Amino acid sequence: MRYVLTLVIVLVVLAAGALLFAWSGFYSIAATEHHWPITKSFIALLRDRSVEVRSGEIKPPDLNAPTLAEAAFPHYHGMCRLCHGAPGYPPEEFAKGLYPEPPAMASGRIQKSLSGAEMYWIVKHGLKMTGMPAFSPTHNEEELWGLVALAKQMPEMSPDHYQQKVEAMSSEAEMDGGHTHGNSTGEKEPGHTEGEEPEHGAAAEGRQE
Repeated sequence: MRYVLTLVIVLVVLAAGALLFAWSGFYSIAATEHHWPITKSFIALLRDRSVEVRSGEIKPPDLNAPTLAEAAFPHYHGMCRLCHGAPGYPPEEFAKGLYPEPPAMASGRIQKSLSGAEMYWIVKHGLKMTGMPAFSPTHNEEELWGLVALAKQMPEMSPDHYQQKVEAMSSEAEMDGGHTHGNSTGEKEPGHTEGEEPEHGAAAEGRQE
């Protein structure tokens, strides 16, 4: 009984201490100040185990299917590229102020550390307090898996190859009457434009030469 009472007192004291610490404002929530090493390690453990456990039963489709990544390209270029960059396209200026920093897809680092199922889970559900949104409310399963397939290809893709895809996407949009996902011109305003006249003459804007 004494052991239980002691445990309850310790928990109450710890909870009160945590609340007092939060109320004091001592901890800076600014994105310009990085986490303490112990905080960063704890968050990384929490994130990695959460994703690993929840994606464990997911069975990826054939990520090498040629049409899967192609169909997702407009979605990636119009949205994901803005933070994660692409071959020949650096992230947009605002992405430099995000903390934690979004991983560069062309580097291949994130592809080596995560399985296809884990990448899919993150794309679908997002990550709290990172700037990574959940795409499941706005994209279907094929599009979500297509983004994973495209991300897997990104480290091996040359800037010229990526630019060819941008130009092909712009040409297809012209043939479809100007319907594009995001913007293919490298402008800084992402979104799904419908019924607006896109500027196709500058498809290479935003590209890093």
